[in-house]
Amino acid sequence: MPKKIFAIIVLDQITKLIFSSRDFFIGPLHIHLVKNFGLGFGLNFGLLLNLMVVALALIFFVYYYFSHRPELSVLGKLAFALIFFGALSNIIDRLYLGYVRDFLDLGLGFTFNVADVFVVAGLIIILFKESKSNIIPT
Repeated sequence: MPKKIFAIIVLDQITKLIFSSRDFFIGPLHIHLVKNFGLGFGLNFGLLLNLMVVALALIFFVYYYFSHRPELSVLGKLAFALIFFGALSNIIDRLYLGYVRDFLDLGLGFTFNVADVFVVAGLIIILFKESKSNIIPT
């Protein structure tokens, strides 16, 4: 499992390295570098405060998730790994560059990267699992 987790960060960093220096279209997808100095939803508190907000959010997420879900299924572990290591990959960008490299633009008013896709996929898995467990008694 650690190799697969490490692969999440490596895949994101490689895609950022390759595609952030490009500018082209693939159908409706526009590949171009956007330097994200802030957080999601246009929030920007400066580099140090942004790092602190993200780090505290990750610490809270880890604490809350493991204290409320001590028995993690394989799917739960996958969801957690996607969220945690996707966010960690973006933190690596912010630490070394001072911004996060976003490069995927679908014309929806925001640009994202592969790490963001991992985080959202992990959240969807968790929400799907939670809604399913609330509907179907175990």
